[in-house]
Amino acid sequence: MSALLLILLSAVLVNVTALTHLPSWRPFETITGVFKTAQALAVASLLAVPTVAAVTWSISKLLLEPASLAYLRTLAFVVVALTIVPLVEIVLRRDGRLLPQRPGFTLLLTTNSALLGVALMVNSRMQNIFEAVAFSFAAALALGFLLLAFAALHERLQHADVPRVFRDAPLALVSAGIMALAFMGFTGLIQE
Repeated sequence: MSALLLILLSAVLVNVTALTHLPSWRPFETITGVFKTAQALAVASLLAVPTVAAVTWSISKLLLEPASLAYLRTLAFVVVALTIVPLVEIVLRRDGRLLPQRPGFTLLLTTNSALLGVALMVNSRMQNIFEAVAFSFAAALALGFLLLAFAALHERLQHADVPRVFRDAPLALVSAGIMALAFMGFTGLIQE
């Protein structure tokens, strides 16, 4: 039980995937100023990331590794992500409360590196399906919190008295940098 709790805490606090492991991906740049879209993307990530991680871990451990086809892992993971993400959007649209407002919502969630990054991390680090699902759920929760925090911060800063030079992109980059520094403070909290 303590190992599972350590995995959850590590995923939420230490391994904030969007800020520490995937520097080329910035999901919040497309949702700035729209808290509702950030909510939809956070819920979609909360549904998609654990599902993709569980399916890819199962495919890797039960199908690819026994058949000595581990070199097809990345291709299989991408195919799984491309299959599950449209289903998540259908579920969100059917629910009706958090409608994705952007036409490229599926594309944004599909190209979300957190899906593939968490799936690859789960495959290499986790020993069983329960650890894989727990880690991926905690990582998706941390990503959702990050998206909502950044959207709220950005909306507050839109109404602040900021010089014209620093509005929009510079303000978003400075805010992202400050949040990255804040989350880096958790690095080393839990030794692996």
